[in-house]
Amino acid sequence: MQAIPSLPQKSSPTLKELIRHNADAITQRWLVAVREDRTIPSAEALEEPLLLDAVPLVLDEILRVIEVDESKIEHEKIGSAARHGRERAHEHFNTKEILREYQLLRQCIFLHLHGQMEQFARFNVGQAETIYFRIGAALDEAIRETTHAFVEEHVLHWRRLARTDSLTGLNNHRIFYERLTDELNRARRYDSPLSIVLIDLDNFKAVNEAKGHQFGDQLLIKCAEHLREGLRQTDIICRYGGDEFSLILTETSGSHAQDMMCRLTENIQKIARKEGAPDGFGMSFGVSSHPEDEGTVRRMVKVADERLAMNKQEHKVGLTLVNDVQKSEPAREHEDS
Repeated sequence: MQAIPSLPQKSSPTLKELIRHNADAITQRWLVAVREDRTIPSAEALEEPLLLDAVPLVLDEILRVIEVDESKIEHEKIGSAARHGRERAHEHFNTKEILREYQLLRQCIFLHLHGQMEQFARFNVGQAETIYFRIGAALDEAIRETTHAFVEEHVLHWRRLARTDSLTGLNNHRIFYERLTDELNRARRYDSPLSIVLIDLDNFKAVNEAKGHQFGDQLLIKCAEHLREGLRQTDIICRYGGDEFSLILTETSGSHAQDMMCRLTENIQKIARKEGAPDGFGMSFGVSSHPEDEGTVRRMVKVADERLAMNKQEHKVGLTLVNDVQKSEPAREHEDS
């Protein structure tokens, strides 16, 4: 066990000096206890305990309550100190580990102060039981604030994951319907145009078969990035599922949405060729708009889906004609020769 430094010998220390000394000594005692505790999973893997950045500040605030009565304990300062340095702990979040570190901190505080009560008695700050009660209340506040802050951050993190496609980083299918409901209601209220687009990448299965799924994933990401860059900040892009995307274009008529999508389709094809995608890869889309296709969310999606299917069929027919022409050209050359 590492030796705990004693208070420097000089004229009688002030109460603040005594508290400062105790904070330093308790921090060292706690650090040794955490590193020797085998119930903490990452004690050996991590160079530092999760709460190392917060403990000195927390101790300053906790020990300062020795000077005041219970009603004057500044819980806001204790909570602020407890949240310090949580960015690093967030990366290795473990509620049991954080609580265990606080449990060891509680033990170290009371073990250390038990041997210091005679010094505190000179300042008339109350009986030992009173001091322990105040410190216990302040420590409970620090524990509550720390665990609450970390759990809250992780709840928000999981909520973001539930709303986001992990591959492309776009909003997912569920968010598309939530936002479309809101935007359609807003368009009706303010009598403004609104368009939605359903997008399907053509022959994406052939891409995976010819180039592999890693190539296919990267191509999906590239397409998502290009679509996102081609939209305004007020527009909404989602990964609808698989190789399908969906767009919500606010303040956009059907004709303008159609023109924009034609340009984006040409650009996607250029990107695909540049990335080395097989022939036949492209993008089909279907547009529906308010007020032209007046109806519910379900109606707008149904119309866009029907137009997507028609567009996709036209692409297949066009691709078949191109392939037939390419196959017939060698035959004509042979007959001419």
